Amino acid sequence: MARKLFLYGFLVLFLLGTIELMSFGVFRLFQDRFTFLDTELYRLPKADLPLAEQHFDARLGWSEHYSTPQGERPLARAYGKALVSAYGDSYTHCDEVEDDQTWETFLADETGSDVFNYGVGGFGTGQAYLRFKDEFPAHRTPVVTLGLITENINRTVNVYRPYYYPGTQLHFTKPRFIQRDGELALLENPIQDKSDLPNLMDDAFLRSAGKHDWWFNRDEYPVLGFPYSAILLNQRIWKEAISGKMERPVTDMNPRPWAELWEQEEPRSLMFAIFDRFFVDAREQEARPLLLVLPQREEVQEMLRTGRLPSAVRHIIDHCEAGSLDCIEMVSLFAKHVQTNGPESLDGLFLRAHVSPEGNRLIAQRIAVWLRDRNLIDP
Repeated sequence: MARKLFLYGFLVLFLLGTIELMSFGVFRLFQDRFTFLDTELYRLPKADLPLAEQHFDARLGWSEHYSTPQGERPLARAYGKALVSAYGDSYTHCDEVEDDQTWETFLADETGSDVFNYGVGGFGTGQAYLRFKDEFPAHRTPVVTLGLITENINRTVNVYRPYYYPGTQLHFTKPRFIQRDGELALLENPIQDKSDLPNLMDDAFLRSAGKHDWWFNRDEYPVLGFPYSAILLNQRIWKEAISGKMERPVTDMNPRPWAELWEQEEPRSLMFAIFDRFFVDAREQEARPLLLVLPQREEVQEMLRTGRLPSAVRHIIDHCEAGSLDCIEMVSLFAKHVQTNGPESLDGLFLRAHVSPEGNRLIAQRIAVWLRDRNLIDP
């Protein structure tokens, strides 16, 4: 009996040792593929402090700060007749293309009018709305757009970007909205002065900044250390592994591909409240507001595969239709283009992460049709 118990015990220890050894090898070899607990991931690297100071904005968290009248992206060509102001994130800013390849420039050429680009990379919808509130009264245009990709809902509930995506280059805090008694309430940027940016190197300050951050400590990151086999019990590791297998990798453009905040009442209600407030404020400024749902490659692929709009886009469209809010979604536009021109044409619509010049031209043409249909420009 004792011999059998010894044998069973030996086999169990051998099995556990084998699992531990294999876990050590796998997670050490592929450690860059997964996210592990590391406080340095959240701290602003001292070497990046000058860059943070350059882009810091007390009100918005960060901004582009172009040397233009209101810090907007420079016009490629000026027509002398203001038509549209565009607010949003990097898909509105049109990262990865030149000034004369943005959808704003193509729209300006289509309409013979000036289209001003206030997009900022990394912005959440709340930040874009705040910039509209700050800039638009001093520089009004007949039409104003609020652009977003559906991923932006994740940013809107974020206060410190690295809590949402530890691998980000944007080590900034930001303001965010919450809903209080049915009204939008603004929580100001935790850092109000450039001289306080070194606080982003202090763990105690970063923990305090996480108080109102949806993502702060939401995931239990595993520790890369003994026992390595314990990592196998961590849910986030499996989520990251599965997202990679499904070709939905963790990237700066989509750090949480498994997160479905559009299916959760609190963040979805907050986004809708920001949309509604934008439309009210724009109309009070005697402007025609327009919501733009800009396309991501994965959403276009999903629609081509299923024949249906992604559920996140559908949520937005349903809200806009219920509230009679003007909205254009570009996912179906891109899907139709691919169906007409063949599967290989999809690559021509996107660059590494953002929309290509060809894709931006499609977006501009669609907005121009909307403007003509409403007699906002000449036929």
